Amino acid sequence: MTLTSLFKTPWPWFGGKSDAAPAVWAALGDVDHYVEPFAGSLAVLLRRPHECNRTYHSETVNDLDGLLVNAWRSMQHSPDAMAEAASWPVSEADMHARHLAIVKWKADRNLELLMADPAWHDPVMAGWWAWGQSCWIGSGWCDGTGGWVVGEDGRITRREKGTREPGVSRKLPHVGNDGVGVNRPQAREPGVSRQPPHVSDNGNGVNHAGTREPGVGNYHPMTMPELTRWFRFLSARLRHVRILNGDWTRAVTTGAAFTLSVRQGGHCGVFLDPPYASARSADLYVEDSMTVAHDVRAWAVEAGEDPRFRIVLAGYADEHAMPSTWRSVEWFRAGFLRGGMAQQSEAGHQQAAERLWLSPACLGTETRQGELFARTP
Repeated sequence: MTLTSLFKTPWPWFGGKSDAAPAVWAALGDVDHYVEPFAGSLAVLLRRPHECNRTYHSETVNDLDGLLVNAWRSMQHSPDAMAEAASWPVSEADMHARHLAIVKWKADRNLELLMADPAWHDPVMAGWWAWGQSCWIGSGWCDGTGGWVVGEDGRITRREKGTREPGVSRKLPHVGNDGVGVNRPQAREPGVSRQPPHVSDNGNGVNHAGTREPGVGNYHPMTMPELTRWFRFLSARLRHVRILNGDWTRAVTTGAAFTLSVRQGGHCGVFLDPPYASARSADLYVEDSMTVAHDVRAWAVEAGEDPRFRIVLAGYADEHAMPSTWRSVEWFRAGFLRGGMAQQSEAGHQQAAERLWLSPACLGTETRQGELFARTP
């Protein structure tokens, strides 16, 4: 089996914007600096139609979730080591064991190293996180709110009430289809060839001399070759992307956003995809907020007055009241589990409510406004 498209995130992500990417890039154009303050799955960045890693063209992404940032940095710097850790069969026991290990690793404040060193990463934990994210059903992966911990005897056990030790939830792994993320079926290699042992007068059963000869031919190592190829491709794509870990506002200050090319007459494109503020559950992400979308809208409206910014804001139709100078675009694509994770909300199916709001400097916006004002009564 061969992966036909490598421009994919190797783990599922709630609210991914792969279907929105064409509309986003049509609005932003070939900007000199692309900024994505809520990195998530990087679906829009990975689907950029322009040549990547060019001189004087910069790309910066940021996320508050340190485990996610560690995964992207590990993908960038150590793809083979991460692929080796991520390539593993779907196993309930291993899922819980790795979950416990990651939660403890996080509780030991390892993620603070992400802030101290822009190149720091842990590819083993990143691979386990990506693998588990691909096995896990629903939300709650590595959020530390579950009731199971490692006991003093080294066994998984329920934590005592009142304790603050982070724990995990015990649930079945994702086995409802052929696999997702790093476990997707296209990444698999055909199985091993079975060669029967030689049986003759030199012994019987497992003691026969033939069982000591070289084994099975046409096998592949535990790390799937297609997974390694996929990770190496993403590593090359992310080679010059700056990956930040922290509050979203740091990535959109004029000091950070206006690179030399922007200051010399270019444009900074910003794609804002904050956690939605309506029509969803409140615990989809490890670092979640039901109010940050409002802060993002306020910044976007103010920053959108600067023609050097081309800003695209994602949300539901009733979520943002934008100025008349902004244009609203529908981008949803019909189909099950398309158009974000609206199916997870109590409000029901919200695909048709997906919108992109384009700032005045976005491509296509000025022309449409000019046509509107040019009309005669």
